[in-house]
Amino acid sequence: MKKITTAAAVLPLLAGLSACSLFPSPPPPPDIAPATPMSVLPPECPFVARDDVSPVRIPKGTPRETIGSVLNAYSGWLNAGSELVMAWSPGKAVPANCLADLAARNSEAYSSTLFTTHSDAAWQEYFAAVKVMNQQNLAAARAAEAGVEAGTGGRGTFELLQEIDSSATDSGTFLKFDAVYRPTVAGQGSWEDLDKPTRWYVELVPAGEFLVINYIETKPAAGHP
Repeated sequence: MKKITTAAAVLPLLAGLSACSLFPSPPPPPDIAPATPMSVLPPECPFVARDDVSPVRIPKGTPRETIGSVLNAYSGWLNAGSELVMAWSPGKAVPANCLADLAARNSEAYSSTLFTTHSDAAWQEYFAAVKVMNQQNLAAARAAEAGVEAGTGGRGTFELLQEIDSSATDSGTFLKFDAVYRPTVAGQGSWEDLDKPTRWYVELVPAGEFLVINYIETKPAAGHP
């Protein structure tokens, strides 16, 4: 009788199994519809995606570069959403709460991104004041789109008047400078006196690739026309 060793017997078995798998692939998953985009505003308001409420950050840089970045971030907050509201169904009425709700969303995004965590009443009052200025710009942009107020379009901007004293270390940056806010229409709205020459005192600390504001104070600046 012909004998077959164990090794010889295994080879034909493996050859027979080479065309199939001992562990068949699972069936493909069913098609899943993409998630429905969610608006950050109430249902009665025009759609605003979460990505549309994205704050302007303050990157690390030299003190002079950081002054420009701080003013750029504040300009971004005061004007946040202006382009959105100008694109909302031209000529169609929009519920009054929509502008307030958008300003509130902008405030949440900027206050939680540009600043170290501050939950005390003084900081909340400060954030609320900036939110009001943002809402004024949103209302002006909406009025300009509707043709109610001519010449109110565009964006308000900050102008650096003078760098007074600044310094930077690995642990933080201190800025002292004069600046003025130029609203789209001079003399309209309440801007917490930022539309007059203002002295800024700002302390920032590192947060990854960016800087965040740990302290800020503004007061009237003398010596400017």
